[in-house]
Amino acid sequence: MEPSSPLPPPLRTLEERLAHRFADPQILLEALTHPSTAQGKERKAAAPDNERLEFLGDAVLQLAVTERLYALFPEAPEGQLTPWRASLVSRARMADLATRLGLGDLLSMSRGEERNGGRTRQSILANAMEAVFGAVFRDAGWEAARKVILHLLDTEIAHLHAAPQEAAAINAKGELQELLQREGKEAPRYLCLKEEGASHDRFYEVLVTWKGLELARGTGKSKHEAEFAAAAEALKSLAKK
Repeated sequence: MEPSSPLPPPLRTLEERLAHRFADPQILLEALTHPSTAQGKERKAAAPDNERLEFLGDAVLQLAVTERLYALFPEAPEGQLTPWRASLVSRARMADLATRLGLGDLLSMSRGEERNGGRTRQSILANAMEAVFGAVFRDAGWEAARKVILHLLDTEIAHLHAAPQEAAAINAKGELQELLQREGKEAPRYLCLKEEGASHDRFYEVLVTWKGLELARGTGKSKHEAEFAAAAEALKSLAKK
């Protein structure tokens, strides 16, 4: 019989969802400690925050996903693998995983940060998710961290493997917007250049631009499909630069 975890019930539930039992529970607590806990008078007494574990976890996540995609798609060129990886490790994806795991409710943070919506903020949730990956790596090494990451991303990776073009296209618009908005507040814009054909057999061509620059074009049987295709092409083009 495995020894019971010394963690409180909500954190034991998290261990179950991660499919990982921490040998050092303190490192999980560190992964769930937001930097705001070290503000003001609390600074001296505050536990280490999760920034260093986030830094580590980001690298572990990137490697685990890169290795998996490399193995699953032996014929895919680098220009195709890069946007797929970007989709799987995106901030939006990490925040979604964190929400599914209930990390927001488990975070230690200042009252001010909590009042400002910190428990549901995408950046904080994504950072916490990466910090948890870093914590698993510190606790049990590469193979354990890899298993946790692939366990959590199993559905997304399976979808990508079954229908790589469809999965990449569906995620492309969000990934392109996230990538470009790191460089500035302006979001990409989509312009329908062509719409033709019978009602049951339509054809659309869409242009995606950013700050007045043409990024890529895409086609499809609906305007949305063409937008997704244009975004996917833009991601491929940007990955080469």
